[in-house]
Amino acid sequence: MNRRRFVAAVAGAGTFVLAGCTGGADGGAGGQNGDGTPTDEPGDGTDTDTPGSGDGGTAPAIVDRSFERTGDAADAGDRASVTFGDSSVTCTGVIRGRNGCMQAALGGATYEADADELRVRVTTVREGGDSCTQQIVNRGYEATVTFEGGLPGRVVVVHESMDGVRTAAEATRRGRSLKWDGDPAGV
Repeated sequence: MNRRRFVAAVAGAGTFVLAGCTGGADGGAGGQNGDGTPTDEPGDGTDTDTPGSGDGGTAPAIVDRSFERTGDAADAGDRASVTFGDSSVTCTGVIRGRNGCMQAALGGATYEADADELRVRVTTVREGGDSCTQQIVNRGYEATVTFEGGLPGRVVVVHESMDGVRTAAEATRRGRSLKWDGDPAGV
């Protein structure tokens, strides 16, 4: 629909023009709930019990997940990056939402031992009242998954939002990190 493309273009330009004019360090988030803690329901990303390869002889296992909303992003885009720590993997990114009531949330974090892969799913959820700005929003987030028994060899970050489901980032611990922009030619 042409109207959606027009709104997306205007939203991106408006966000760029107003960057830095919206308030505090949180990008004007207004003290909204920043924990985004998911509930453990079937299919929501709970870790598996299958042993994997990881570091050394023990299988990596997820012991904790955290999710923080970092406010509105100053520039338009849907992207993510991955950082490997000593015992954790941190995914930082920006996800698009269809209106001002859409907020970033952790949809799941699963470790598949057979593939030695962590899959982090970030979604948008509706919060707030019935009145929402009719503007495309870019919500920043930081998801951290803590392991014991080593780290996964590969991480995939998936965004599930207004544009459907797409891979936002892929990274390997033993190789190069890939920042995925949705275009296979860009990798």
